[in-house]
Amino acid sequence: MAIASRARPKTNPNRLRAVGYCRVSTKRQADHQISLEEQDKKIDATCVLRDADLVETFIEPGLTARVDRRPELKRMLEYACDPANRIDLVIVYAFSRFFRNARQYLNYKERLKEAGVRLVSATQDIPEGPHGELMETILAAFDGHQSEVNAGIVRDMMMANAEEGYWNGSAPPFGYRTKVALVLRRKEKKVLEIDEEEAAIVNKVFRLYLRGHEGGGPMGIKAITTHLNTKGYRYRGKAFYTASVERILKNEAYIGIHYYNRIDSRTRKVRPPAEWIKMEVPSIVEAETFDAVQRTLQARNPRKTAPRVVTGATLLTGIAVCEKCGRGMMLRTGKGGRYRYLTCAKRATEGTGCGHSIRMDKVDELVIKAMEDHVFRPDRLTAILETMTDRTDDTRQQLEAEIDRQRIAVGEAQARLDRLYDAIEAGVAELHDPRFKERVDLAKLQIREGTANLASLRQRRSVKAELSPAMVRRFSSGIRRRLRDSDPSFRRTWVHMFVSKVTIGRDCIRICGPKDQRLKAASDGEDSARAMVPTFAREWRARRDSNS
Repeated sequence: MAIASRARPKTNPNRLRAVGYCRVSTKRQADHQISLEEQDKKIDATCVLRDADLVETFIEPGLTARVDRRPELKRMLEYACDPANRIDLVIVYAFSRFFRNARQYLNYKERLKEAGVRLVSATQDIPEGPHGELMETILAAFDGHQSEVNAGIVRDMMMANAEEGYWNGSAPPFGYRTKVALVLRRKEKKVLEIDEEEAAIVNKVFRLYLRGHEGGGPMGIKAITTHLNTKGYRYRGKAFYTASVERILKNEAYIGIHYYNRIDSRTRKVRPPAEWIKMEVPSIVEAETFDAVQRTLQARNPRKTAPRVVTGATLLTGIAVCEKCGRGMMLRTGKGGRYRYLTCAKRATEGTGCGHSIRMDKVDELVIKAMEDHVFRPDRLTAILETMTDRTDDTRQQLEAEIDRQRIAVGEAQARLDRLYDAIEAGVAELHDPRFKERVDLAKLQIREGTANLASLRQRRSVKAELSPAMVRRFSSGIRRRLRDSDPSFRRTWVHMFVSKVTIGRDCIRICGPKDQRLKAASDGEDSARAMVPTFAREWRARRDSNS
């Protein structure tokens, strides 16, 4: 028998008029109609005993009585309190079906009382008057206490389940599904496994963000969302939204890290990190790829990087600086827009300063040509990379010093993260605060990057990088093609991958960028170069003129 909220036949105007309210706590109970039929029968029987007509019954499937966020409860209260409906009684199976929170129970009961409506239990015979009021209050308090005790027991069991590595029943992250790993006393223990079809979409999202579609250059979140929907991809049967794409790009589960008990299900607030339970799950995305995306998300954050730097087509926006005054260079046009110049920003915005300007097409060509001839020419590239892997005593000492520096940096980042977590536990900060969350994400990213850099440095200490001439030639050829790409935004992306600063003087231009980027790319080949993004380290200019 399917139970649903329903109206009753017309009633005798001279008899009491009643409405019923039925509720079960879980979706499973609702799906299987557990106790709903019994509640409905008891309410009908109570109406017969009290010589009342049951006007309507409201059914609440799968919602707890500890909160008032229940649509059928609200509908029932509005209906019962409306004088036009002339309701005398609200009948529930037991007072716990109405509320398991004493304060809310009394508040809503008072609301009914003010409307002239009495709350009645079909299974608890409570007399009217002061003694009955006291008994109801005691029962409500006891129900609330019992609910809290039960919730605590369930919470402890779920925490223990998570600590053992089992999934607790909520919808798994996109890219995963649950499978039964163990049956213990007829209770299924589930773990996450990769859903290959969804995981392919997850990898595609990361790939589009870093590389774009068919060589079209990196894509933003909105562009990825449009692309996925246009191509017919679906987020579990629904269209993709920017929020779902952003959630995919930021979800640590894809590198094998998931935290249970992070969010309080009642308040939706973040719990103190000490209460989080770390669970290992199958990884879908490489850690390097995930960290690369986090760096790019940080760099594209409009609070940190001006939108013009992220989306503009100017090759050197954000990295070109004036040699004389140290200010950035900005775009100016002349002759009705026919000519474009990079001009010292101090002169352009304040009317003072050196006023240094240079034709943009000229400086763009000079920078790209210098990178081709002095940075990515195979013989030059080989010489630079060999100096990085030279195993002389001096190099070993420098390497050990760099390992120490990196170890200290990781420790400092971990200490910063611990202080941020302490602030959450002390209640002086909220993880949902966007600025605070940025600091947490940045600290976590620096820890992961530092740890990865430490591993790389330790590997360099023991093993010389394998850089064959063929690898270097392939990398040199591939990067040259990309530096000459016809799409200005794509070309700009590649320049910014390898250049951190272009100092423009009247007689010379100096280019600085990260040396480790080229070492890794050349070692891994062109495929790796195609996916590379900048790191925070900037040190490939070993001598003042080595890359000028």
